Amino acid sequence: MKKHKLLPVLLSTILSLFAWAARAQITIAGKITDKGKPVPYATIYIKNTITGGLTDSLGYYKIQFNKKENITIIATALGYDTTTYNLVPDTNKTYRVNLSLKANSSTLDEVVIAPGAISANNDRKVAMLTTLDVYTTAGANGDVLGAIQTLPGTQKNPDQTGLFVRGGDASESQVIVDGMIVQDPFFSPVPGVAQRSRFGPYEFSGISFSSGGYSARYGQALSGILDLTTNDMPEKSTINANINMAGIGLSGDKVWSHSSIEGAINYTNTQPFYGLMETNIDFYQPPVGIGGSARYVWTNNNGDILKISGNYNQYKSGTDVINPDQPDTTLAFNLRNYYTMGSLFYRHFLNEKTFLTISSSYSQNGDSVKWGSEVFNKQDEREQARIELDKFFSKSLSWCIGADVQRYFEKQQYDSVNLSFAEMLSAGYTEAEWKPVNWFGLKAGVRYEYSEILAKSDEAPRISAAIRLNKYGQISGAYGMFYEDPTDKYFLFGHTQANFQEATHYILNYQYMKNDRTFRVEGYYKSYNDLVREITEGPYDPNPYRPFYWPINNTGYGYAKGLDVFWRDKKSIKNFDYWISYSYIDTKRLYANYVTEATPNFVSTNNLNIVTKYFFEKPGINISLTYAYASGKPYYNPENTTFLGDVSPAYQDLSASLSYLFRTKKLFGVFYVGIDNLTNNQNILGYYYSDNGNVRVPIVPALYRSFFVGVLLSLTPYKKDEL
Repeated sequence: MKKHKLLPVLLSTILSLFAWAARAQITIAGKITDKGKPVPYATIYIKNTITGGLTDSLGYYKIQFNKKENITIIATALGYDTTTYNLVPDTNKTYRVNLSLKANSSTLDEVVIAPGAISANNDRKVAMLTTLDVYTTAGANGDVLGAIQTLPGTQKNPDQTGLFVRGGDASESQVIVDGMIVQDPFFSPVPGVAQRSRFGPYEFSGISFSSGGYSARYGQALSGILDLTTNDMPEKSTINANINMAGIGLSGDKVWSHSSIEGAINYTNTQPFYGLMETNIDFYQPPVGIGGSARYVWTNNNGDILKISGNYNQYKSGTDVINPDQPDTTLAFNLRNYYTMGSLFYRHFLNEKTFLTISSSYSQNGDSVKWGSEVFNKQDEREQARIELDKFFSKSLSWCIGADVQRYFEKQQYDSVNLSFAEMLSAGYTEAEWKPVNWFGLKAGVRYEYSEILAKSDEAPRISAAIRLNKYGQISGAYGMFYEDPTDKYFLFGHTQANFQEATHYILNYQYMKNDRTFRVEGYYKSYNDLVREITEGPYDPNPYRPFYWPINNTGYGYAKGLDVFWRDKKSIKNFDYWISYSYIDTKRLYANYVTEATPNFVSTNNLNIVTKYFFEKPGINISLTYAYASGKPYYNPENTTFLGDVSPAYQDLSASLSYLFRTKKLFGVFYVGIDNLTNNQNILGYYYSDNGNVRVPIVPALYRSFFVGVLLSLTPYKKDEL
């Protein structure tokens, strides 16, 4: 009985001590920035104490102190000069201390190792597009892929779904979110109609694109990667609504001191959009769907962060598409799609120079298709996990080591035929970056992969280096080997005796950056080896949905060589931003069921994009114009003795967008309108032919010209200086 009486007394005493400590505790919180931009993972501490921590990815920090005395707050980060702040605190007070760090002069002159990585801003520390870049680029339509296609090294194909990089087909590029490969990153394809990516740019704090020579962290991509980093903690609790010609959406988040919960729901109905447009394809069932997402974020004063997220969407659509067997007729194509994805990301700082990252994800995609009288069902899923240790030994030397494993499964039902396969890929990698002097840097790594279905392994060495010529200019180069499984369609038909496909990259570039102006020119050569070839008899079949019962081998090969040029200027004219990108490519390959080496039908030799943006401050209006040009692509004509010897007309598109920021009391909104193909150019992407060559049907975009209108409303009060 005495023990039972003593327990409440002890608990009461402990709680009293905690309450007394809380009353005496001083909270210091704020944000650390560099010219207004957050400085993530900076060290913040109180001099001559062990009290401190790290800023989060948005530059915010929070520390607590129990003594009433004069203190000195110190903030520092790699590449920055140390800054201090003196404070005379009182008890029972919370202080907001915002600090600014200044990059030290040696860092400003430091070389950046980034061959193949395309930068659309002027930040030397990262190569990325910002969310604002995506939203304010005419023709991008708020889609990350649309904005990426204005950068050099990419290929726009309005009739095909995917990211096409430097002569590679859609299977040669990967989309990565927080280190995890995204299965089915685009909405399920409809023949002849390119689909959007599944994710909006507002979900990401970083959008980095590599057109070659990318890090040993990643594999299974012969050409390039799109690397997306999700947002960390939101700055404040918000509620937003979006209404446009294709649907409505509602999103919001609740923020506490160390955690947040976010959610979004949307309903899509494109009937109003397609009802007002003159379409080249009959949408007897315009796409209709619902979707939602949820996310939890937790962080602490040490900079650790946990992100758990989930997405779900489903939609249906119906179109009349070209019959591949009889191009002068159409077949009804009815699609129902279900998609689920969940992910976990955790980063733990062992100390200010060492951190451990653990991430995992699961996704499932299901398609139910009725094409004419034929029924086609497909389901695929992917599970993966990654662990990585990063160590900064000094300003000049960093190193990482990691491993990842992924399992993906696919099954298809075609009438009475059932096909399926399961693949397990295991990988380990290590990479180091060394800058012994400010004007020279070297990055080297190696990746090892093992395929369970192929029962084979590969080792992929990669190395890149850069030399700074002066304060603003540098040259850099890269070499690397990249491997990839044969595409899923071959595994489905039991072709598991093949080998990895391989590409070797050679890259050399020059980059000049000064006063918000960037010039970049890059030459590359990519050799393909061990590409999959179909051992067939008879004439070439251009139907991408053909079966694959015949044998295959790895005797295919090819090359891609070219020149990419990029120029961006945000300085010459106030509030005016523009960039120009140009790509030249010479590529041929012998793979799939090609009868001889040829330039693929998804490649244009010359591509030009001119993006312009102007912001009118007082009315709050942003105007953007984008001009896109692509020379003709090869297409198959059975009457031409030269395989893929015919070329389509050049593609041209002039797009415009306008957004207007308005305020109503303390709330604000954005009205936006976009118009694609202002000149209504009748683009022809190629031709379908009947087997005997007597019937020819042009391949055209789903729409020649379109416009889109919407309103984004914030239901959360904002101060004027926050907009």
